[in-house]
Amino acid sequence: MVKTNVTETGEWERELEVEVPAERIEAEVTTATKKYRKQLEIPGFRKGKVPIRMVEARYGKSIRESVIGDLLPSLMSEAAREAGLVPAATPKITKLEHEPGQPLSFTASMDIWPEVKVETVEGLKLTKLTHDVADEEIEERLKELRARQATERPAERPLAKGDVLIADMQRIDEAGIPIVGESFEERYFLIGEENAPSPEFEESVLGVSAGEVRKVRFAYRSDLENRELAGKTERFEVTVKEVRERTLPELDDDFAKDVGDQLQTLDELRVHIRSQIEGRWQYISRQSARGELMDGLIRANRFSLPESLLDNYMEAASREREETRGGHAGHDHGDDHDHGDEHDHSDDHDHGDDEGAQQKRSDAARRLKSYLIMEALRKKLSVGVSDEEFEVFMGTRAEELGVKIEELKRSPRLADLRQELEDEKIFEYLTERADIEEKTV
Repeated sequence: MVKTNVTETGEWERELEVEVPAERIEAEVTTATKKYRKQLEIPGFRKGKVPIRMVEARYGKSIRESVIGDLLPSLMSEAAREAGLVPAATPKITKLEHEPGQPLSFTASMDIWPEVKVETVEGLKLTKLTHDVADEEIEERLKELRARQATERPAERPLAKGDVLIADMQRIDEAGIPIVGESFEERYFLIGEENAPSPEFEESVLGVSAGEVRKVRFAYRSDLENRELAGKTERFEVTVKEVRERTLPELDDDFAKDVGDQLQTLDELRVHIRSQIEGRWQYISRQSARGELMDGLIRANRFSLPESLLDNYMEAASREREETRGGHAGHDHGDDHDHGDEHDHSDDHDHGDDEGAQQKRSDAARRLKSYLIMEALRKKLSVGVSDEEFEVFMGTRAEELGVKIEELKRSPRLADLRQELEDEKIFEYLTERADIEEKTV
């Protein structure tokens, strides 16, 4: 047992004074000294036979310091547990005091996990999104599928709209001199696509043939989502590697069979596409509703977060992103459909940008609060999932993922799936008690 005394220094800040009995420390020091003696070799004595008093005289101080250093983490955990505290981050230990034969004392400053109590769960405002699938959406999807099934072959003629251009791109300056390190090999361009990043670029390369080199100047569309490129003027030397002619498949029953194993006719494909679009909108509606409900819960049940907890959360999220990016480090962009080095920087953040950093921290705080609220609701509502419910849920999820249910049951994410079902039940509970307004989009 250790003696503890807790002082509240802030909403989630605590100062914990700890005292450990002298006999406990001395017992650990004695054990460590004997262990050290067994390995000790000093001239004039056999290994392990150095007198214990000599060991204590020569090495006692360093042994004691080592013992205390090793004990502190477990003593800290024990003290926090006995005081009923759950640290949100590693405590900061100060005022460490100890003399041989005397109790060990120290003070630990820490943030604790917030105790979240969700009182308001009824009458939350909720906009339910609905969507009627238009025939035009189905035809647009069919158009995309045809493009995906298109075949290509070398064209023995100049580049025309609808063709594919394979070219090496070398960025050049105003004088036409190549810029070192700004070359991009075998870039893929589909000429004549709707919403092309730069119609000017496409116009400038029409009529080129394999082996031709052409210098072009063009501007990107001003309405591009990538704000770094929107409206930007570029200069490139284009070396044409190949011109390919694309052939789209006929839109008939055979096409439908090629698209889906279970489909036999074009009408069946249209029905299938409608179902897919409806499912996507149902998902969008569900996610939008969840976000709106969570925003309502955060507003109605206000609480602050310990800064150290938020810092640790953001660091963990950053490490996870880096690990994910590391797994894709070998991605080959040779087949990307882009112009030059166009890249979507929407997820990149300038760490020197205070406004961006604040927004990033605000977003992380919302995610962390959402997690804490869901955990509180899990306890408040005593949410549980029966084996029968989970079996049905896994069957649905397996069908959505296109895998066998047995494969899903072997997944290391099985516990996550059960929690996902619990979350669905929580949101169903909240939705049933929400103030709902429908909106067609």
